Amino acid sequence: MATAAQIREHYDSLAFIYRTFWGDHIHHGLFVEGEESPEEAQVKLLEHCGRLVRLGGGEKILDVGCGHGGTLLHFARNRNCSGMGLTLSPKQARIATESAERAGLSQRLTFVVDDADRFAFPEAEFDVVWAMESSEHFSGKTKFLANAAAGVRPGGRLLVAAWTGSMLSSRVREVARAFLCPELWTVHQYAEAAEAAGWSVLQSEDLTAKIIRTWEICQQRAQGVKAAIRLLPRAAREFVEGIDIILDAYRSGDLTYTVITASESGGKPES
Repeated sequence: MATAAQIREHYDSLAFIYRTFWGDHIHHGLFVEGEESPEEAQVKLLEHCGRLVRLGGGEKILDVGCGHGGTLLHFARNRNCSGMGLTLSPKQARIATESAERAGLSQRLTFVVDDADRFAFPEAEFDVVWAMESSEHFSGKTKFLANAAAGVRPGGRLLVAAWTGSMLSSRVREVARAFLCPELWTVHQYAEAAEAAGWSVLQSEDLTAKIIRTWEICQQRAQGVKAAIRLLPRAAREFVEGIDIILDAYRSGDLTYTVITASESGGKPES
């Protein structure tokens, strides 16, 4: 099973590679028309998810698995939000902090290096807990959902955008192996654990058909620099090899991309 140290090393060592393939936003793009640039599609995914989680403006957000800080920077610029970003990677935190400083947003945004499985969530401090393509790496998803419920103010919201699928599928297990995910969950597992943690699930939306082009673009870019890839460190080569693996899993239907939103119910988690 992938450890926090392995995941940290992965993101530290591949910071340049991820920015090359994805840019400042380390997450999928939402291709509504199909002709969007990757950057346009990534912003569309953020805006779509912002609407789902009812971002009206001015909220305080905890972005768990914040990458290079792109999500918080976007909502700080466009929705007057503030917040904290949490990442395992010191290199990602440094990039995010420098970006916030350049944007004049360092008074509203902070970035912390810590493990989501051990992080002491400030109690009732945030309006929204946001986990976009990060919960796949959490070994304690149940604990995360409970901590997130404790970390929001009354009526606070949760957004989880995740690769979803059953570990009974060999394709899903292969994705988990290739991308250092201790375990992937089904939509039902997320919903059941969220309800038990004190959340009321508002909806879950399957966006697979609209995000899969992200990996098709990555595949095209990788093929375009195939000769250079052989010269990259092993971790980078393994990442590129994973592109075909995740595309196959998505195309088979075994793996899906799901956005789940929930609100704090005010009830106590089940014991």
